Amino acid sequence: MIPVEDRRTYPRAEIRWPVTIESAGGIIEAKLRNLGIGGAYIHCDETPEPGERVSLTIRPPESAVLKITAEVIWAGKVLALGMGVRFVEMSDEDRQFISDAVSRLLNDTDFK
Repeated sequence: MIPVEDRRTYPRAEIRWPVTIESAGGIIEAKLRNLGIGGAYIHCDETPEPGERVSLTIRPPESAVLKITAEVIWAGKVLALGMGVRFVEMSDEDRQFISDAVSRLLNDTDFK
């Protein structure tokens, strides 16, 4: 089996940013644990079903919130508590912010 890191198109950076997930089942407060331009791992106790589209409100430190629509790719409650999402809709500004943030995060631990 190919490791997840080798299957990703874009690099991911480890982070601890708050995120609000709006799904068909309601609102979930959670934490981003890693982030890339194409998606993220979100640590949360409750998870929407894989395939569901959700609205994310990401709150990076000292920055405006990011509003992103994502698709739940996987959801786990045992080995990895939370879910993996693929970003499907976001503004050009949010995409640029994530790209810049990931570059900084991979090179500077003070930004986390």
